[in-house]
Amino acid sequence: MELAEDRKRVSEADLNSLHPVANPNEGHPIGNGCMGTLVWTTPDSLHFQINRVDVFAVNRNAEGTPHPGVTDYGGACAQISIEVGSDIFIDQPGFQQHLSLYDARCTINGGGISAACWISANDDLMVVELTDTRENPKTIDVKFSMWREPIVQQGRHTAAYHFTETSQGVAVVQTYREHDHFDSSAVVISSSGAESNLENEHTSILHLPAKSGKHVILISSAASMDEKSDLLKEAEEIISATSNSPLADIESAHQNWWHEFWSRTYISAYSPDGITQQTANYRTLFLYHMASASRGKYPPKWNGSIFLADGDVRAWGSQYWVWTTEILYWPLLAADATDLSKPYFDMYQRQLPLMETAARQRWNAKGIYAPETVAFDGPAELPEDLVDEYRKVFTSEETDSFVSDRLASYCQYDYHLSTLLYPNSRQHNGYSWISHVTSSAAEIAVHAWWHYRCTGDQSWLQTHAYPLLKGTAEFYRTYCKKAADGFWHISGTNAHEDFWGVKDSIMDIAAMRGTIPLAIHAAQLLGVDKELAESWKVFLDELTPYPMGSDPRAKALTGGEPYLPARGFNSSIADDAWAAGFLGTVDGSYNSEDVQLTPIFPFEDWTMETRDSHMDAIAMHTLDAVPRHRSVLDGATLNTAIRSPIAAVRAGRKNDVSCILKAYTDAFSPLSNGFSLFEGVQAASIEHLGLLTMILQESLLQSVAPHPGEPEIISVFPSWPLEWDTEFKLLARGGFEVISACSSGNIQYIKIYSRRGEQCRLRNCWGRECVIEDCDGVTYKTDSDILTFNTMIGKTYRITS
Repeated sequence: MELAEDRKRVSEADLNSLHPVANPNEGHPIGNGCMGTLVWTTPDSLHFQINRVDVFAVNRNAEGTPHPGVTDYGGACAQISIEVGSDIFIDQPGFQQHLSLYDARCTINGGGISAACWISANDDLMVVELTDTRENPKTIDVKFSMWREPIVQQGRHTAAYHFTETSQGVAVVQTYREHDHFDSSAVVISSSGAESNLENEHTSILHLPAKSGKHVILISSAASMDEKSDLLKEAEEIISATSNSPLADIESAHQNWWHEFWSRTYISAYSPDGITQQTANYRTLFLYHMASASRGKYPPKWNGSIFLADGDVRAWGSQYWVWTTEILYWPLLAADATDLSKPYFDMYQRQLPLMETAARQRWNAKGIYAPETVAFDGPAELPEDLVDEYRKVFTSEETDSFVSDRLASYCQYDYHLSTLLYPNSRQHNGYSWISHVTSSAAEIAVHAWWHYRCTGDQSWLQTHAYPLLKGTAEFYRTYCKKAADGFWHISGTNAHEDFWGVKDSIMDIAAMRGTIPLAIHAAQLLGVDKELAESWKVFLDELTPYPMGSDPRAKALTGGEPYLPARGFNSSIADDAWAAGFLGTVDGSYNSEDVQLTPIFPFEDWTMETRDSHMDAIAMHTLDAVPRHRSVLDGATLNTAIRSPIAAVRAGRKNDVSCILKAYTDAFSPLSNGFSLFEGVQAASIEHLGLLTMILQESLLQSVAPHPGEPEIISVFPSWPLEWDTEFKLLARGGFEVISACSSGNIQYIKIYSRRGEQCRLRNCWGRECVIEDCDGVTYKTDSDILTFNTMIGKTYRITS
């Protein structure tokens, strides 16, 4: 694509307001993947809050409690307002606030003041260019403030900050301490010719002289968990470096990064109802958000990302949910943005030793256990003398199991441990929302395999994907129990948040069937763990079948007749569908998320390439029977981004795609900046944008295997109504860039660029004879259902019919 075409496509999703953006939650986001802010206005001021991905008030060993506790926060570094001296940013003719996604640059034009704001893609540096064209320019005050007292003590937790003057301007240094945890941040503001003064202990001010023309305000930040780091010096040096390069050169380098990013992938789409154009724009906005927030050491939090605007306030705290975080990273593979996944996978890779400890201590199993919710530095480790007591309570069938004060003190913060203390867990034999979820590590592991298949990075397979797959396989192999029927079974786990304490949870059975074959294949690729891989194969061969809706134990779990229809299940076909599991310790359903579809996604035990008529029928029946997805299509709202529509497009439901895209957009009521407040005003999320992006991309391109671990088959437009015109460029597993287009109901062509030289397997989307032509003009014809051809690294292949 030409640069102009990139700009045109991306710019269709720009944020543009002809009225002041006064609500901070609707501010325009700018960031470089580590440092970010929303941009909003009040009549006489521009407003920002500098946030970072690597600032945490506490670690896994915190003494406090999670939300709504007073120590479980992080991310926020400082608030800044630029007061221009008169009401400029008001609702008047000529006002405009515009965010160019292509340039990652926010501009604001008021009456006599204009501003341009951007955060360098290459440095933790924010630039605000303020141009004063008023007839009588006024002094401009840059107010630098904090939202709490200079020292706040909560138990052994201390949050402190102090303002200081520097050679560059003014700065604030913030420090968190508790036990073994230390985290500090620094923010420096500088502007040539400005005078500074400390107004009070909460605020410092830079006074910019009244003058016509441009003021340049530079804002840098730094953070570290190393007490020896001189963060103030680091932040100052970022600003000092700008004196060695013209600002135009720094901005040019910034734009070059973004322009290259946008050249990687695209989707243009048209449908008469306009929903595909809107979703394509949401996809662009989603990719902008992720590129702005996911290039640091840690991934952004789902609840607010790096775009907080109200100090430390972040509903749901600072711990990470797998469920709400993975949906931000799944779509990045097809979007050819695998580099943005590095913070996500690195965080969990660093936690592997603690995951091993958690598997042993909490479940008496080998391998790894990744709690559904965990601190940035991993699950907490219990003192060994408390392990037996913890397990007794955690696996107890007694509702009045005693929790000693000492054990309780270690279970307050870590979300998984703290469920032991929830009031409702005492009423349900120790079970609660995330208490016994064991499938989270499998979800990360499968995702890691997809990442490997897209990138082909053998080193990454060895350091990231295989340890996750191996650890997951070993956890299940050593935790499951073999019954008299000769099958391995699992009991006492949750089918995510939906069903508690079930037997043969479908999420766990699907997780085993989806991950263990990948672990076996990865071990073969790496030439390791031959005997262990053999034991996994035997285990898999003897694993219990999926629970089915016709089983009385499955009906008992969901309440049975006449409760099934009341709970949203289509009872007429539920017998022939996968079930959530069998009734175990706890009775009933608590938060329907359609977990019955997990064999389709994310675990891919059934795909459209499986071609097994029996499993095909079960998958279709399950899609029709699940309650939550059908209710959304009927107009219900959501309080979580369920995965059901991804399973629907993975199953080829072309006739449902328009309804799915509209229903899931309406359910989340996105703000103009892409955020949704479906979890509350202090938990702004782009979960839904990840969901919509995934639906759109998987409708256009799938690269899935008939069975886990087998070679993938590329399929174009598998769930796309061909009467909708579209053109796309996406990345398939195997390292294939796929470009295709359909117009007037016809697929025009498919172009495949091979990055790794793998053999390509492409489903024949025309159903007739095709011509395959390589870049050297060599062609051959075939009418096979699967077009199989060898490729060379760096070569392009064109397929037509």
